[in-house]
Amino acid sequence: GLIKRTAIREYSNINVSGLIAINLVDGDELVAVRTTDGEADIILATHEGQAIRFNEADVRDTGRATQGVIGIRLREDDYVVSLAVVAEKDKDHAKLLAVSERGFGKKTELAEYPLQGRGGLGVITLRVTERVGNLVSLYPVLGGEELFVLSEGGVLIRTNEDQVSTYGRSSQGVTIMRLDEGDRVVSANV
Repeated sequence: GLIKRTAIREYSNINVSGLIAINLVDGDELVAVRTTDGEADIILATHEGQAIRFNEADVRDTGRATQGVIGIRLREDDYVVSLAVVAEKDKDHAKLLAVSERGFGKKTELAEYPLQGRGGLGVITLRVTERVGNLVSLYPVLGGEELFVLSEGGVLIRTNEDQVSTYGRSSQGVTIMRLDEGDRVVSANV
């Protein structure tokens, strides 16, 4: 549940051998990297369907080779699956698109996510059940984006985000991808 903010100038001398972007401890993984406008809202979402929204100013700048700070506190066996960034100019009309392991999806108004300080447990973003499965991804959408959903069995679908209905945070959503028995969604991107 850690997050860090580093000035882009720290990455100006990248060469073929690369640069260390973050210090990871055993068991940690880098989930995502995003460019921000300095005033963006950050949303971290977890496998168990929790999400937290906070302003990027709550994350102090640190150098490349640091761990960062707590973005969201995790319950036992939960982990972060998505990092969404909503620019200042888009906050009034952005929605968050959630996709689950069992092919369910929904959009929710950004306004339904309270702006909190970083480091809390967050709020529910998807009602995780055996039928719906766990959260795979949470992406901001403004309208017109294409959604690509990939299953573990190698099935890929492409649809427009406007084909996914808008629901409240604690709902399950609707089927956006039909899966064979034993298959599950492993990736969804806009």
